[in-house]
Amino acid sequence: MIIYFFSGLAFTGLGLAVFLQLRRGSDFPLYKLLPWLAAFGISSGAGGWVEMFLVGETNPDVIQILEVFRVVLQITSGLLLLIFGWGIFAKITPLPPWSIFIPGIFIVPVAYVITYALSTFITPSPIEIPIDIWTRYLFYLPGSILAGVGFLRQWSVQRQQGYSDVASLMLGAGLAFLFEAFVMGLVVPAAPYGPASYYNYDRVAYNAFASKSMQIQPYGLIAWLDYQRVLEVTGLPIQFWRMLSAIAVTGFVVRGLDVFEAIQRRLVQSLQDERDRAQKTAISAQIAARHTAESWSDALVRISSRIAELEDVDRILLYIVESACPLLTADFIGLALVNEDTTQLMLKYFSSPDRSELVDTLIPIENSLIMGVLIFQSSYRSLAGEMPENLSGIVFNTQNQANSLAAVPLNLDARTVGVLWAARFEHQVFSDTDLIWMECLADQVMIAIKHGLMTAQLQTLSITEERSRIAREMHDGLAQVLGYMNLQVQTLEAFLKQGKLEKLQIKLDQMREAVQAAHADVRENILSLRTTLANETGLIPAIEEYLEEFSFQTKIETHFDNQVGDQLNLASIAEVQLVCILQEALANVRKHAKALNVFVIIKQQSEGDNPCVFLTIKDDGIGFVPARQTRSFGLQTMSERAQSVGGTLLVWSDPGKGSRVECCIPCLHREQLQKTISFLK
Repeated sequence: MIIYFFSGLAFTGLGLAVFLQLRRGSDFPLYKLLPWLAAFGISSGAGGWVEMFLVGETNPDVIQILEVFRVVLQITSGLLLLIFGWGIFAKITPLPPWSIFIPGIFIVPVAYVITYALSTFITPSPIEIPIDIWTRYLFYLPGSILAGVGFLRQWSVQRQQGYSDVASLMLGAGLAFLFEAFVMGLVVPAAPYGPASYYNYDRVAYNAFASKSMQIQPYGLIAWLDYQRVLEVTGLPIQFWRMLSAIAVTGFVVRGLDVFEAIQRRLVQSLQDERDRAQKTAISAQIAARHTAESWSDALVRISSRIAELEDVDRILLYIVESACPLLTADFIGLALVNEDTTQLMLKYFSSPDRSELVDTLIPIENSLIMGVLIFQSSYRSLAGEMPENLSGIVFNTQNQANSLAAVPLNLDARTVGVLWAARFEHQVFSDTDLIWMECLADQVMIAIKHGLMTAQLQTLSITEERSRIAREMHDGLAQVLGYMNLQVQTLEAFLKQGKLEKLQIKLDQMREAVQAAHADVRENILSLRTTLANETGLIPAIEEYLEEFSFQTKIETHFDNQVGDQLNLASIAEVQLVCILQEALANVRKHAKALNVFVIIKQQSEGDNPCVFLTIKDDGIGFVPARQTRSFGLQTMSERAQSVGGTLLVWSDPGKGSRVECCIPCLHREQLQKTISFLK
């Protein structure tokens, strides 16, 4: 009774442990077979306890009922074990290719065994005896073997994958089921068939088996694998070994259930590794995106700087397409503008990894996709599988065929005036991000074109203003002198007729002074025009040249103190206005100050948040009272010139102490940086 009790307890514990594991859930394929194993454990445990009650029961009616229960539970548990064994053998790990021959190999012996087993049921004997034997032969034995081999296959798979902890659990469970196959499925009571009997079966022996008098060895019965043989060899009954088998299977299988925790840990570790890889990938992508954004931002800032410096438009646009080529990893960048009569789109600039060129002979663009961008004023990028004929005629000076295209329109005042496009020879399409960056470049192209137009307008305006100034100077100076000379000639003629030679000489001296003054004005105007317009050499050399010529013509000593070197971050128009202010101030010194020395100082320092260039002109002349010079066109002109470029002009003077003119003009750096940041936002 104690042996049966512990056997039933072991199997029941197996069923409960497996059932509890079912509540935890898992994705491991073994999890789907656990219900069969739990049912096997519960039914086997119940069968063991039924055996326990049969040992101590004496009531025939109760014994008969318990025998029925035992038979049903034995058949049920054996069938459940067979289902579980086949599942773990064939469904968890794919069978090798040769396994398709297994049904053909075993169908004949299995059919023979089943036929032989059925024949035993028609022999005159208690029905539960052959049921017990053949349940073990047909269900327990193959079920345990399949379960054991299935766990051993899992042991091999897990070991090959490097999971030693899971592999050891599979090995223990496999060996436990193989041991159970021997003691539960192969060892049966002495019988006239199967491994339990070898030959010379007689009726006496079978009656002895039927009466469960297993201590009797009838004459003529040589049994080699039955209860009696196990007792003779080991000294312990088979029920004891079956109890050990139940405990071993329960222990190893329950311990083997830790495979789910091991797999869960492995899954968690895998998820953590995947998360780490995803994080590294994301960080790498962020770093790459940041580097790309920085490269684009640097390129846009450099383009903005060139635009702000009012460089030649052709040079700026060629620089834009040249910069776009590596940024877009493109094999060709083209920029085309509509012609003067807006009837054709003409290639103007192009760039490839090995060359950039301003097209001398304009090439008409006839590609339908690029023309569609021009007509519909919308960006376009080709997708994978674009027809090759649709991408013909978009690259030039190469024999390669484009396989990917991205194009954006160039819009000027709600009107499309051109197209900027990029092409790749490989089958790698442009992304939406590439298209956005190209639209930023298109904006820079239009800003450069607008600045070019503005520069041309400013130059025209400057020429007009300069002509007005020259006309005013000629009206105020040369024209008045010529009128004065005309009157004086008439006076000279009258004095000559009257014979007043002394007065005639005085008038001649006055006329000589007037001619010299007019000559000085003309030379000064010529010098001013030459210095103002010929400013390609730079601001500082222009000032030095003008001061040297001024000193030579007027005999006034000039002293130049340059505290900034040659690099002044001023717009070109601001440099022109600064030179004009200097010229106007020195003209006033020549005409009115009666000075012997002029001091010109130029320096750069910060005033508030913006760096500025300061120009100071001082003289040692007679000075004047600034409040009384409200009608001075020279001072007014200088103030207007300073204000036109965002600067200021201040004048200090005291009678007898000379004069000082100070002009402050802001540099481009801060203004340019703010515009660039605003544009990028």
